[in-house]
Amino acid sequence: MVLRDSRCSFTFRASPGVLEIRIEGLDKGQLGSAPLDEIARGLVRDRPLELFVDATRASMPSVDVSRAWTRFFALNQKDLKRVSVLVGSKSVELTIAIAQHLSQTGKLIQIYSDEEIYEARKAQATKRQP
Repeated sequence: MVLRDSRCSFTFRASPGVLEIRIEGLDKGQLGSAPLDEIARGLVRDRPLELFVDATRASMPSVDVSRAWTRFFALNQKDLKRVSVLVGSKSVELTIAIAQHLSQTGKLIQIYSDEEIYEARKAQATKRQP
């Protein structure tokens, strides 16, 4: 599943208990709630759900988008096993760290800057699934 416009794209790939998301470009909210709605659909199919978000090609999102993600994580933390985010820039890392703190979800959100460690974690999660 791919959601996109001229400035931003979200690519989703689901497997049992795991949802992988690749974000590219600048999300200013132009896709509305569609990205979070897709995650919510994943939560309907599988609970708990582990998310892997590759944000290495993402630019810092708007404040409204960041708030929406923060609110989503706070409201859905009981149905999320873990959220692993691979970042490629300090600005995106800071945005995720702020969301991590404001969502008050403890260690639910894990931030990675090392792609090898992130990919190893993802491989481990997908291997555990039936």
